[in-house]
Amino acid sequence: MRPRVGITSWHRNDKDGLERWEAIRDTYTGAIHAAGGVPLILPIADDEPDLIASYLGAVDGVLFTGGEDVAPAYYGEAQDERCQEPDRERDLFEIHLARAALSKRTPVLGICRGLQVLNVAAGGTLYQDIECRPGTMGYHAADSANRQKLVHAVHILAGTRLHSIMGVAESRVTSTHHQFVKDLAPGFRVSAESQEDGIVEGIERPDHPFLVAVQWHPERMYRDHAEHLALFQSLVAAARVARA
Repeated sequence: MRPRVGITSWHRNDKDGLERWEAIRDTYTGAIHAAGGVPLILPIADDEPDLIASYLGAVDGVLFTGGEDVAPAYYGEAQDERCQEPDRERDLFEIHLARAALSKRTPVLGICRGLQVLNVAAGGTLYQDIECRPGTMGYHAADSANRQKLVHAVHILAGTRLHSIMGVAESRVTSTHHQFVKDLAPGFRVSAESQEDGIVEGIERPDHPFLVAVQWHPERMYRDHAEHLALFQSLVAAARVARA
């Protein structure tokens, strides 16, 4: 039986404001399908421990998706004017889900915001905007009309789990973010960096069965780039082991 991978969702309001959706792009579900898993969408819920435990009991792995900025309050900072308005319901749910997944040792893959959530949940901090770090280049966000465009190169660090998964030392990626890791969470290590300006592009937890996160968007690339499909295949493989 295929392992089950829970995929986090986000809020989206109707144009008339009368109803709110819990949405997800089909690139995430498609990537899990292609990797051999069963994608299960996780609605945003209360952060009650019993409910979080029930979510994790229903899946064999978790994919933390991209999306809005994480509220700076969750890593002890006042909100900068360059920080987008956060979805605090989503933040609180995903931070508690991430902490529970770490504790339960559930296989986890984080993408873009997902990387940031995992870092914050484990005690790290973020730069609230690309301009907050001197020397950072402005190419980390692809044009919204062409999100699949490969906009910059990342260096995959030798000896990391990410390197063993992707099997390459360098890859060009598509990217849509303006926040990124400032202080790395205890117990994590950097697995990839932007080749041009050195910002953190990948993190992982060596003592965890499978916790890998990247700042770029492999779900937009998996159809044409085997090294990015490999990220989802590795998550599904780890989820299969957890299910056994």
